[in-house]
Amino acid sequence: MLSKNKKTTIILVIILAAAMNIIGFCVAYPETFKPESGNLARDFSAYYIGEWRLLHNPTKIFSGWTWPGDYQILPKAQTFKYTPSFLVFFAPFLTLKYQDSMLAFNFLQVALIPVLAYFVYNLVKDKNVALAPVVAVILLLQPLPTPPLSQFINDPLHYQLIILNLPSLVPTYIIGYGVVNAHVLQTILLVAAMYFGFGKKPLISAFMFCLGMFDPRMALFGLPLLLWYNRYNLRKFILSSVLFVAVTNVPFFFYQNIGLTFLRTEVSGSIISQMYPYDWLPLYAVTALMVLEIVGSQPYKKASLKDEKQYGAEDGIRTHADQKVHGLSRPAR
Repeated sequence: MLSKNKKTTIILVIILAAAMNIIGFCVAYPETFKPESGNLARDFSAYYIGEWRLLHNPTKIFSGWTWPGDYQILPKAQTFKYTPSFLVFFAPFLTLKYQDSMLAFNFLQVALIPVLAYFVYNLVKDKNVALAPVVAVILLLQPLPTPPLSQFINDPLHYQLIILNLPSLVPTYIIGYGVVNAHVLQTILLVAAMYFGFGKKPLISAFMFCLGMFDPRMALFGLPLLLWYNRYNLRKFILSSVLFVAVTNVPFFFYQNIGLTFLRTEVSGSIISQMYPYDWLPLYAVTALMVLEIVGSQPYKKASLKDEKQYGAEDGIRTHADQKVHGLSRPAR
């Protein structure tokens, strides 16, 4: 068991990182009222127009063009790129007007940061003392640099952040909040799936995985670690995941050919190679937890075994001493 001081250190690091994350949201919040660039709305516009077209023009969900009768989003809505299952869970946000819906979505993401902090604490608290706080910071702040694999959108917020890109650190959570991108939510959902797998709750873990696989690249990258966390209930986790994914995606193959359109335009298209700074949030989170499991667990396990033996020996000495004091020790034969 970790000493009280070590646990306190991890808790303080997590609280500080979560607080800085929320402060980052406050910094990015004013940017959500501006266009992302001169001719594009924020990333959230892709989710809203995708949901709207599901109900009113389903054959054009993945189209990047503006069509007659579209919901008006100025200057122009971005292209929807996620799996059809995302539209199932996003549906309640369509009940609000665009701007209100965008703010509600972003507030939901930041409101879940304390929950993410709780998941992170339980995943790292019993691991290597030196590595656990580092992993917690990566999951809650993501201060690592992001490879410039795509051209960044040019607006005032991004200009200020991109200056720090190389070789300095990029505050990718701030960018995610600023453009109202769902990869913040995906990171939370994937970590939640790992937490529930670690807690031997494979059904909930599978459901969280289903919710968080709307960008399949990130979900597939995290799948090996999810299988590891669910290793004691592997069969139940796999069957539940297949069921949840099938229920939320297969029907779209029979409705206006949406499922096939997604496979044709996303999987075989050039869009799959595009990477933006906020895309690295779930990738770095999964990588950090993977390293912690591979590297950070072994020294702790050895130390824990040694501590258990030591405490066991000390308990035996104390018990024997107590028996002598109370006259309970057995006489020698």
